[in-house]
Amino acid sequence: MKRRTDFTLVFATSEFHMSQPLISVLIPTHNAAPYLNQLCRSVQAQTYENFEVLIADDGSTDPTLEVLKPFQADPRFRILSWPKNRGVTAATRVLFDIFRGDYWCHPGADDVLFPQFIEKRLALMETNPSAAMSYGGIEYIDESGKTTAGYPVPAKLPAQMDGSRALSALLQHNFINTPSIMARSSVTRRVLPFFIADWRYAQDWYLWLLHFATGGGLLWDPEPLHQYRIHSQSLSKSPTKSAVRQAEIRLVPLCGLNAAAQISPIAAALWEKWKCHLYVLWLRRALSLCKEKLLEKEWLQIGAQAFYGTARPNISLLSELFLHGIKIIQVSRKEKNALAGQSFRVSGLAQINDPIFS
Repeated sequence: MKRRTDFTLVFATSEFHMSQPLISVLIPTHNAAPYLNQLCRSVQAQTYENFEVLIADDGSTDPTLEVLKPFQADPRFRILSWPKNRGVTAATRVLFDIFRGDYWCHPGADDVLFPQFIEKRLALMETNPSAAMSYGGIEYIDESGKTTAGYPVPAKLPAQMDGSRALSALLQHNFINTPSIMARSSVTRRVLPFFIADWRYAQDWYLWLLHFATGGGLLWDPEPLHQYRIHSQSLSKSPTKSAVRQAEIRLVPLCGLNAAAQISPIAAALWEKWKCHLYVLWLRRALSLCKEKLLEKEWLQIGAQAFYGTARPNISLLSELFLHGIKIIQVSRKEKNALAGQSFRVSGLAQINDPIFS
């Protein structure tokens, strides 16, 4: 794997190179200075101490580096910085190139970890060596740190899922709270060659599909060990950004499963079963975006290349709708019927009908 070197290492002590951490805490950050100190203090307060903290200052224009200066005395912290904002996915990809732990977690720069977060997540992973990942409940807070309402989770999540079921259920909905996860690094390193870092809003969904294509299981702990901060202005009302989100919700399961099919027969079988359904649902979404004059030509190419397996630079939405029109009607009817029987509103392929969403 090629290592990234186009960043500045702001500080790292000599002790950093002398110890081997079991856990890597990966924190990409952009203009989160008001909250970073609280997150870093919560990491330092962990009851389990053999970890490294890798923070990527992704082109911040606020006093991020000033806020991080006090943590220079802690040999477990390493700070990277670069002047231009690349986005959270690209920043995390840099951290993936240099992290050393057997496990990794990924809190948001404005979040807070409870003291036993690492200890309990690690215990869960160590007692289940076939698991690729564990995740759990989240307590939601607002800008001032007060508890607030958050995003719903399915009420019927099992304590364990094997990789095959987790992969299938993820095609139906991305139900994993990313800031609450602890993942096995050996699995992550195996799938990174298949990871595309160009997604802006659903990159975690893509990455989880790759992880469970390996067959590794998923563990759920409902106890909240993490505070996730919700900002009143966190969701942009920009039509363009909204369009990107809507496109990725359909493109990521399509492209993610296509990439996952290269990893294992489990994923390959699911790809053969569901690729047409995923593609026509994308075409239906593309038609909706086209009516609003928000469809990008590049998105059509991305979806077509995943489905057909070859680049189609001259792809036309009209021709694809004509070619797959009957299938769009059939799949849409099946999706509608499936959604009618589910209490949890999913964003992916509803007709998979995993019981956790019923």
